[in-house]
Amino acid sequence: MKHTLLAATLVLTLFPALAPAGTVKLPEDKPAATVNIPDSWEPEKSDDGILAESADNVATIYLEVVADEKQMDSVIEESLKWLTEDHEVKVDAATKETKDFEDSGRKWSRISWSGESKEWGPAVIGFLFTEVGNGKVLTITYWISKKDSEKSLETLGKIFSSVKSVP
Repeated sequence: MKHTLLAATLVLTLFPALAPAGTVKLPEDKPAATVNIPDSWEPEKSDDGILAESADNVATIYLEVVADEKQMDSVIEESLKWLTEDHEVKVDAATKETKDFEDSGRKWSRISWSGESKEWGPAVIGFLFTEVGNGKVLTITYWISKKDSEKSLETLGKIFSSVKSVP
């Protein structure tokens, strides 16, 4: 028994990606959705949502629930302003892509651009949206470095697939 527990602890220490993911509620006080985020991404609560970053700093996501499409548009505008003005990120407007898709039975919309910063280099910057009930929309803002992005794509897919509406 002790050997099994020791082996499990060792595996989880050596391979943090295998560690169980923590379920976060959005918003925390009156949840409209839950999402599983690996503990290694160290999710942090803020006033409006959850910020999480891959251990290698390749991917950053910010999750929040908004009341309607007007608020969703405001989130996009504020996030792009924050990136370009506060962090000197250059967003290439000509690379804008939009896509609607389905994952694990959930309908999503995506808007993304290529961007670049002196500090982080080239990246994909975007927003994912999915309705979580009662007109509310889960908004995921993301930044994924183009260098080494494949390291985080599988985990990001699992995070996005884990979204569940709270009745």
